[in-house]
Amino acid sequence: MKKLISHIFLFISFISIYPSLSFAQDEDSAVIIMYHRFGEGNFPSTNVTLDQIDQHIEELSKDIYNVVPLRTIVEAFENGTLLPPRTVAITVDDAYRSIYEEAYPRFKAANIPFTVFVPTEPISGESENSMTWDHVREMAADPLVDIGHHGHAHAHLTEIGISNALADIEFADNIYRQELGYIPDLIAFPYGEYSQKLIDSISDRGFKAGFAQYSSAASSRNNSLAIPRFAFNENYSDIERFRLVVNSRALPVRDILPKDPNLEQNPPAVGFTVDESIEGLSAIGCFPSHMSDPASVNRIGNNRIEVRFAEAFPTGRSRVNCTMPGPDGRWYWLGIPIFNLNNPD
Repeated sequence: MKKLISHIFLFISFISIYPSLSFAQDEDSAVIIMYHRFGEGNFPSTNVTLDQIDQHIEELSKDIYNVVPLRTIVEAFENGTLLPPRTVAITVDDAYRSIYEEAYPRFKAANIPFTVFVPTEPISGESENSMTWDHVREMAADPLVDIGHHGHAHAHLTEIGISNALADIEFADNIYRQELGYIPDLIAFPYGEYSQKLIDSISDRGFKAGFAQYSSAASSRNNSLAIPRFAFNENYSDIERFRLVVNSRALPVRDILPKDPNLEQNPPAVGFTVDESIEGLSAIGCFPSHMSDPASVNRIGNNRIEVRFAEAFPTGRSRVNCTMPGPDGRWYWLGIPIFNLNNPD
């Protein structure tokens, strides 16, 4: 991450002038932000401080940003509709009580829409750290708030097997129906973990979109059931990084390999083809989360990028961030998730 930030800061001076940029055109790109906790300092890996969220809201309140409900982005991707530059949506996972007590009043005061992905077990179990169903119903009645599906037990769905994963989702369905009167049609995978088998297994369950957890600007080219989101916590929520993220744009690519984020060989052969309209590919850099140095980037022909790694990926969730300078002082940001997990299926 430090190497990535250093790479991006080479271009940071351009971002300082973005308020004067008025010639940008609509684009197939959006940034989706992900939070968990607010002002819960005992959990720094999933928490943002209240000062940090206040700074984020102040930034997003500037006229240059197009902050919209998550569903607006989903529908634009589905319909092939371009979005204004710097379109952003806010999501929050896990239904912690600080969402209701700290984040909700702040977002509401700033008129910022957001989506809460609610796992049903903590709320139904009346955990003292979680919201109650009364809290969820109150927010669901607010036009600014959308409630999303997050399974029941917040399980590692790729590790418990497809049949158990589907049973967990169906169990949550029944509770949503009982408590809310409907089943949410946007789903976020707990821990951001998914597989192509899992996506195939839920493709007929009526979900309009699904969401993962890896740093990348999103576009209609993403799998509609594995759309990326930028996660924020105390260590990565300073206002400089936040501005870099919300000003990023999706790199238009196709033919991404590997097709499934779950490793079949380690290290994997990663590659993608960038649209011919994109110039300056010589400036692209790819940064694996498990290495201190950038990966080896080979350009084949004009626009095929092959990425190779000197070290195998460790057990757990990893990612590769490929970035390059783009127009208007904004960075193209392509994230590729890499999972080295215990997948019984």
